[in-house]
Formats: sequence, C-alpha cells, structure tokens
Amino acid sequence: MGRVVAWATVVLLFAIWGVSATAQTTTNPLAPPPAAPSTPQSQLPPPKPPDMVCFGYGPKWTIQFVSWGARYLGINQPDQYFMGGLTWVPDDHVWIWQRQNGLAPMNGQMDLSASIRKQSCSDPVRKANFDYSAQVNLPTGDMVSGCCRKLKAGEAPVGPHGATPTATPPPQ
Repeated sequence: MGRVVAWATVVLLFAIWGVSATAQTTTNPLAPPPAAPSTPQSQLPPPKPPDMVCFGYGPKWTIQFVSWGARYLGINQPDQYFMGGLTWVPDDHVWIWQRQNGLAPMNGQMDLSASIRKQSCSDPVRKANFDYSAQVNLPTGDMVSGCCRKLKAGEAPVGPHGATPTATPPPQ
C-alpha cells in the first residue's frame, strides 16, 4: 500500500509540474504576427477552363464544354445548346459547369450541370483510359458518370448545324 501511495505522489508531482510549466509559457502580445506565405492559395488565379468533350453510357450521352457554353449531343434528337461556363473550385480540385446567370431550363426540361475532375477514367466501351472523369446532370433528368478529354489542338468544337462556331454563341 505504501508503494502505491509513493507512486501516486510522484505522478501527482509530475502532473503539477507539467501544468505549471505550461502555464508559464506566454507569447508577447506586442510581437508582430507571423509572416503570411508570399502567395496564399486563395489569391492564385484560377486555371483557364479547358475546352473538353465528355461522354458516357446508360443512357449514351456526349457533351462538349467550350468557352461560350455547352452542347448536348442528343441521340435521335436535335442537339441542345446551353449558355454557361466552367468554374474552378480550388478546395475540391474540380471544374463545375453551370448555366449562365441562373438561366431557367429550356422547354420545361431539367437543367444541365456537371463536375469535372482530373482523375483517371476508364471507358469500358472504347477500351481506353482518359485523364478526366465527370458527374453530369443531363437535361433529360438523368444523373450519369463518364469520362472526359481535352479537345485536341486544331480540333474545333462543332457549332449549330455542324458548322465550326464563331465568336458568337448559338441562339438559346
């Protein structure tokens, strides 16, 4: 019993010594704050959005994302054009595509939105790997996943009626 009391006393003394040593550690309130990093992450300009084409299956879908908006390539239906753009979300390392200025969906359909991440994506149909993956809400109401790739140099996105687009976006 005496040993237990002795060890308890030693432990208690060390605990009191630790608390008093911590209590004596103070900081100078007049000292300048530590220097901030030269270029904080929040002040870095966002990367330029790439022109991309994304695609997937179940249902089969293809969307081109370019500087003026997006083109949904319908299956057995006319293509649909959406004004909007890609926005970089640095905390999530993802591109988000949304309609411009909160435009309402066209013709009573659902809206188009997408998130594109630089993450390897395997396409089982094409038997190929791509650098980007996408989660897309299609205008038909389907929520789908697929792969994306940047448009190749000189590969122009297709505009209305198969024409190469000009600086003017297609009509809504």
